[in-house]
Amino acid sequence: MSSHTRPARRSLGAVKRPNFSTDEGPVAYSFDNLRSLFGFCLILGLAWLFSSGRKQVPFRTVGIAIALQVVFAALMFNVPPLRAALQSIAAGLGVLLQATREGTQFVFGYLAGGPAPFDTVEPANNFVLALQVLPLMIVVSALSAVLWKWGILERLCRGIGYVLNRTLGLSGPIGLGTAASIFLGMVEAPMIVRPYLMRMSRADIFLIMTAAMATVAGTVMALYIALLQTTIPEAPSHVIVASFMAAPAAIAIARVIQPPGASGVIQDEKPPPRLYHSTMDAFARGVQDGVNVFIYVIAMIIVSVAVIALADIALAAWLPDVNGAPVTAGRLLGWLLSPFMYLLGIPWQDSVDAGRLVGIKIVLNELLAFINLSGIPLEDMEPRSRMMMIYMLCGFANFGALAIMIGGLSAMCPERRQDFLDLGIKSMWAGIMANLLNGTLMGIVLTA
Repeated sequence: MSSHTRPARRSLGAVKRPNFSTDEGPVAYSFDNLRSLFGFCLILGLAWLFSSGRKQVPFRTVGIAIALQVVFAALMFNVPPLRAALQSIAAGLGVLLQATREGTQFVFGYLAGGPAPFDTVEPANNFVLALQVLPLMIVVSALSAVLWKWGILERLCRGIGYVLNRTLGLSGPIGLGTAASIFLGMVEAPMIVRPYLMRMSRADIFLIMTAAMATVAGTVMALYIALLQTTIPEAPSHVIVASFMAAPAAIAIARVIQPPGASGVIQDEKPPPRLYHSTMDAFARGVQDGVNVFIYVIAMIIVSVAVIALADIALAAWLPDVNGAPVTAGRLLGWLLSPFMYLLGIPWQDSVDAGRLVGIKIVLNELLAFINLSGIPLEDMEPRSRMMMIYMLCGFANFGALAIMIGGLSAMCPERRQDFLDLGIKSMWAGIMANLLNGTLMGIVLTA
């Protein structure tokens, strides 16, 4: 962070939610909103520049996908019943976190936040991430599997898939796979359409991969909310909306970068296979999947922090201090990406922090970026910038996640392994662009 004096910060309560229509008079938009509009067009322009068929881009489909983003955000934030539903979901996740703590404290005692059997000298140091927050993923994974078995999540995915089919002309499997990415992981979502992978066009495979990269599973969605809700009052609503908006954003970017051919629609669609044989099977497999993710996340955080520490040690040894502070990997990423973040609508005083967070998400993973975001003091980042960062970071797109997705897809359909490898890196960057597109859209409408 630079040593220059920052302007006075507004409180988080001063940030205005997206207000697409208001009876309170004109909305106080600023030059930051205009830069976000420029950034929105810039991302679409970059996608078109790297398109594999610029003349075949279905601009109607892209335009409708972007319109769905706007309409969804407008409905969720401005229609009272839907906004109330968001708040109910957020409250439910709070209850779920509390229930999870009951389980972890029963097993791990004071390490999981229970009463300590001794006098605590430094209460601020009692927080143990692995035992007080991360176990939520196991509980959410088990409940998600049960809800899928009972048909609740499946019907919701089919409903969203139907909307995507009617508005964007996506085939049933493509719409279902894209919708499933909102709730399931980057491997589990494509598994829903596993029988169709062999017959999908490269463009449709690319869309499925991009959606998996741009969205986050319900398992980690709840984790992000738990990390952010103490510093951002409306974080639960924004994380949920960000994940939903990522689906049409992924469609828009994917169709620009890899336009569909004439054989993009799958015929003779059959219902996908059942994932679980019974409720108990769903519960047990959900717990097992959650444990696998839990262990993976812990290992990823340990290694990621270690890699950053090694890079910081090396940079401190090789490079002189800048503004009285050592050069670190985070500062380098922030400096490199700060001009781009400024073009996307982030105020200049926040652009280094924003660039650092986006760089951590791309190079390492989005969870570490969210942990860093939650650790930024309220006075060190504008409320509007903080909200935009939620949308820009809310997606799986990074190198580690890409390797997991390609491995999972190759195991499901080894015949298309070469296509998965060819489209992998491109789908990761498409997912990143979809997340940035979401952030700039919110930057257009958010006022502080």
